[in-house]
Amino acid sequence: MDGRSSLSIEDIFEIGEDLDEIVLVEDTMAGFRKAKQKSLELEKPLRFGLRIESKLCGDSSKLVFFAKNNQGIDTLRRIYTNAFTGEEKVFKIGEVGLDGVQVAVPFYDSFIHRSLHNFGDFGLNLPDDTVFFEENNKHPFDYQISKAIKKWTDKAVPVKSILYKNKEDFSSFQWYKSVCNRSQGKAPEFHNPNLEDFCSDEFCWESYQKQNKIC
Repeated sequence: MDGRSSLSIEDIFEIGEDLDEIVLVEDTMAGFRKAKQKSLELEKPLRFGLRIESKLCGDSSKLVFFAKNNQGIDTLRRIYTNAFTGEEKVFKIGEVGLDGVQVAVPFYDSFIHRSLHNFGDFGLNLPDDTVFFEENNKHPFDYQISKAIKKWTDKAVPVKSILYKNKEDFSSFQWYKSVCNRSQGKAPEFHNPNLEDFCSDEFCWESYQKQNKIC
């Protein structure tokens, strides 16, 4: 489940009722406490990750940091504080230890995707146990990104970003994104969605069920 979605915490846990665990990736720490409370209430394991712009040197790109334990949650808070106390709003790798966290490279917005369009100097020195995510949402760039990932690993982890429940909810999600962009001072892009707006109706629970043959 993806924190950029239009789904509430309640929606996410309802949709994931039959899953072994809920994997929630957020862009802030704001939703962690409520998600953790819901996890305890329903006795449903929660794996929480923080997606944040990160860099060692040169250009920055998105990374996801998953908490392995309570120490990992404390590390996520330090990572978030590090990123948002400077002008760049970027986590500077090396300034905070990565105790208790698992690093993951997201399929979209990562240095792999960005390097398809330019030759930036990302200068990333990733931990040996870093995992690479791979998605298939019938997006124009999916094949190119998957091909590029193979230069880094032959064991990419298949994942699915779920931003809304059904394909019919896609238009509502686009309007939701437009409203969020307006509130952040950005021009709405409903008629000209870019990659960050997820211009595909495959980012949903319905699509996940079909791909995994879940009735």
